[in-house]
Amino acid sequence: MKHTDVETLFANNIQTANLSEKQRSVLKASLTLFAQKGYENTSTLDIARLAGVSEGTVFKHFKTKDGLRQAILNPFIHDIFPQVAGEFLLTLHQNPFENFEAFLRYAVHDRIVYAMDNRQEMKIFIQEMVKNPSIMTKLTQRLSKLLEGGVDTLFHEYKEKGELVDWDSMRIVRMASGVIVGYLIPNIIMSDAPLDIDKTTDEVCEFLLDGLKPRN
Repeated sequence: MKHTDVETLFANNIQTANLSEKQRSVLKASLTLFAQKGYENTSTLDIARLAGVSEGTVFKHFKTKDGLRQAILNPFIHDIFPQVAGEFLLTLHQNPFENFEAFLRYAVHDRIVYAMDNRQEMKIFIQEMVKNPSIMTKLTQRLSKLLEGGVDTLFHEYKEKGELVDWDSMRIVRMASGVIVGYLIPNIIMSDAPLDIDKTTDEVCEFLLDGLKPRN
């Protein structure tokens, strides 16, 4: 199953929102420029030019550049990332895996590839999250409600077979996510060099397989 890229999800999200065509154009231009140049290096004039509107139109609808930033971040927190997580969870349920190691390797590799494919948009979110940790808190709460039942089902078989530690499912998700994000953030924020995805997958899985195995 091919996962929908973040830019397409954002475009679809604002298309269904109660927005004018000019507002949609401004938001699309903002996402593109924030991803390419960074929030601090993007001016409202840059956004207006790319959107094909006057700078006054930008201020009329969004008041400030920070208003634009919030208009972009909110759909990510409440709709886009939850949709990404839902698509991924469905994929995991649809794929049979021989054992927990095969499951983990598929999941880690898939999420790293997705992050790299959507690197510029992820960079916006990570930079904002570092400046405002409450963003991560809101997203975690939103995803926890969405994922909890689904991951319980996924993990049950591996726990029963003695391949996975008998922890609360969201504790396992937090641990795995923390390790993956720890590898991705320096690469996404501080480097434009391609990430060695296979090597990173091996290193992440080596650590997680040891950390998540049952203790006698």
